[in-house]
Amino acid sequence: MKRMFDAVVFGGAKLFWDYRLHNTGQYKGYQHWHQCCEVLYVHEGTGHVVIGGHTFPLRRGMLFFFQPYQLHHVYADVSPEQPYTRTIFHFEPQFIESMLQPFPKRGHLFTALLRGSRQLQAIDLSSSEAAVERIYDDYHHTRKDEKAEDPEEIAMMVLRLLDVILSSTPSYAKLSYKAERQSTGYIQAAMQWIDEHYHESFHLDDLAEAMHLSKFYLSKLFHEGTGSTLKEYVIAKRIRQACRLLETTTKSVEMVGHEVGIPNPSYFVQLFKQEVGTTPLKYRTRFQQSFKKQEEAR
Repeated sequence: MKRMFDAVVFGGAKLFWDYRLHNTGQYKGYQHWHQCCEVLYVHEGTGHVVIGGHTFPLRRGMLFFFQPYQLHHVYADVSPEQPYTRTIFHFEPQFIESMLQPFPKRGHLFTALLRGSRQLQAIDLSSSEAAVERIYDDYHHTRKDEKAEDPEEIAMMVLRLLDVILSSTPSYAKLSYKAERQSTGYIQAAMQWIDEHYHESFHLDDLAEAMHLSKFYLSKLFHEGTGSTLKEYVIAKRIRQACRLLETTTKSVEMVGHEVGIPNPSYFVQLFKQEVGTTPLKYRTRFQQSFKKQEEAR
């Protein structure tokens, strides 16, 4: 059985890019989530995508935006006569958010994708298929020209893609996100509280009390809105931050566990291995090796 947490190791990169992945054999996928954002565009294929318990059709011209920590499952009906081809890229939301600050309209759309409803995350771009193909092809060529980490090239690709989404569905982001903010206020508030307190030792009763709700009602709202439990979100937040500390500092495993709210070293190692599939030390070594290879290739 595969782990639900599928860690994306950036190795110092700003954007993890997989262009036109192609399958002609069986492709069942599995239920998983990442610590970062994922954008999936379907060049060809049929099937369906499950996002937090809701199902959407997978077909040519569909773009899917998966939020950090969000459970999703891609099912593709694949055969030699009916291949599955897609482009996927992963990124940390903070990087794109800072890049979009001078562009409020496009920034608003990105915020809607990042924090809005599941209905916003499955976008039919079949009417703009040629434009999307051109955007992806242009950006892929810049990566071949040793511009893979050029922030300007990444910005151009993201801005052009957001423009296509806006032109395909002009009022889509503004109206849908406004309505969604009212219905998911408790969920966003719970996420914010966890983001501010994950490094502390706390119980879900503390969160419920801070929000003036019963633990059972809050847990129900959160699960219905995200497809995951509060406990899973807390673990995801702590493991994500642990990965960052292992990548960017030389702090000991014990110190990293303590700083993300898991002061018991043995339990931290056990939980990290359960979620990531390897120990904290091996994760750090793998990251350093990946980063070194990228530096040598430049």
